Amino acid sequence: MSSKYDSITEAITPTCATIKRTPSRANVSSTYSTRKRRRVSVASLHLGEDLARPLAPETPIEEINGDRFVTVRTSTSLPLNITPRTNRIAKAFGLLDDRVLSPTNSPSLFSDRCFRSLLRRSASELFSTSRAASLLSAKANLGARNHFVLALDGPGMSTDLFASPMAWSHANCIGVAFKYDVYFQDLESRAVVHLCRSSLSDGTVHSIDWGGKAKPYLLALGTTFGDVRVMDAEKGMQLVDWVDDGHGMGGMHWNGDVLAVGRAGGNVTLFDIRMRAEIANIMGHKRRVHGVKWSIDGHHLATGDDSGIVHIWDHRASNLLTNGDKNIRMKHKGPVKALSWSPWQHGLLASGGGSPDGAIHIWNTGKMAPSSGPVHTIPLQTTITSLHWSLHCKELLSTHGSSWAVPQSNVHPAAHASALGVENSLAVHSYPSCQQIVNVKAHSAPVGHSCMAPDGCSVFTVSPKEETIKMFRVWSAPEDKDKNEGSDMTFKSTIR
Repeated sequence: MSSKYDSITEAITPTCATIKRTPSRANVSSTYSTRKRRRVSVASLHLGEDLARPLAPETPIEEINGDRFVTVRTSTSLPLNITPRTNRIAKAFGLLDDRVLSPTNSPSLFSDRCFRSLLRRSASELFSTSRAASLLSAKANLGARNHFVLALDGPGMSTDLFASPMAWSHANCIGVAFKYDVYFQDLESRAVVHLCRSSLSDGTVHSIDWGGKAKPYLLALGTTFGDVRVMDAEKGMQLVDWVDDGHGMGGMHWNGDVLAVGRAGGNVTLFDIRMRAEIANIMGHKRRVHGVKWSIDGHHLATGDDSGIVHIWDHRASNLLTNGDKNIRMKHKGPVKALSWSPWQHGLLASGGGSPDGAIHIWNTGKMAPSSGPVHTIPLQTTITSLHWSLHCKELLSTHGSSWAVPQSNVHPAAHASALGVENSLAVHSYPSCQQIVNVKAHSAPVGHSCMAPDGCSVFTVSPKEETIKMFRVWSAPEDKDKNEGSDMTFKSTIR
């Protein structure tokens, strides 16, 4: 009996030994904890070995260009761009190679080089790209057209380059002197009117000038023998005649009711349309006064004579601000006829000299000392016959006569080439850089005189030797600015 049970026990024992007990929940958690601790301990063991291993001195330390506050995401076995649809969307938005879709522990050196190269190329294009010219600038107007818009015949004009035989009124009329006769044309209706004729005893007409905005139909004219008249062009009648005893005639310019007239003897005479005689006689020059120009506010009068001296006269204080060695001395090396006051900066005056000076001086008359000189000088080695500041941008226009040979030892070859380039031309200079931005050959002969339109956009040039008068569209007015009556005269005129 016992042997029977022993055999059964021996048969069951191996079977029971192969049966595994199912652990309880407590046993499961303890098992997992044991395994977790084992993994952590193994990882910490390997980490300790890595930290304990000394770093080779020749091994370079790679610096990760990551954000110090945002941890770098590690690579994952489930990338975000796993589906074709995600790839299409990423490609459409340019994010196919972005770190959001392809996270890495550190950016590749190749992508860094490409990114830096892209930055350098973008920066170089940014700095090398020239700024577009302003629509108001002469570069966008005269520089683009490079040609006149109107040409008129001018036979019989004075061949004296110091004469001022043409003027442009605020009523959009141009007045022109032909020897003894004075004509004017309304550019709106294009009607030509013969205004007056001087006698043989008075001489030929040397200079003319229209009144200001308040009296646009007043025209003053001066003869070579010194006779000064004021005509009403609208009524066609003479208002006043101021006779001078043979002192000759220079330039003239209106300031309200007051007319300043330069004389051959070096004095400047002031007339008031409401008076029958002169009201003041300014002394200071010793040679003929060619240039006469009132400031925009009418407080100062600039004059230039045949010896190159420029004087500033204070109308309110009735005295000269420049007088000999005691005060400021403004001088060119040649005769000065071209004068222009800046309309957008108080006290800024431009003056141009003739042969042998050939330079433009820009003066700040409000901040001058006895030892101070011009703030800017533009050497051109060419006769400068007229100057005009732009009303709409910081640019200066100059007209030129003939150039003269300059020894190469005294001047740089580039300056000599620029002198030949502006001969008989119309040039525009930027301010304050004083760089020449436009140069147009206006005539085949010297430009004797020029006048600017009341809207500040166009200029008429006169060449007595060529016997032509040409109009150039130089600047543009702002669109939001009220247009003058003569602002559209360019499109109402025809080219001869």
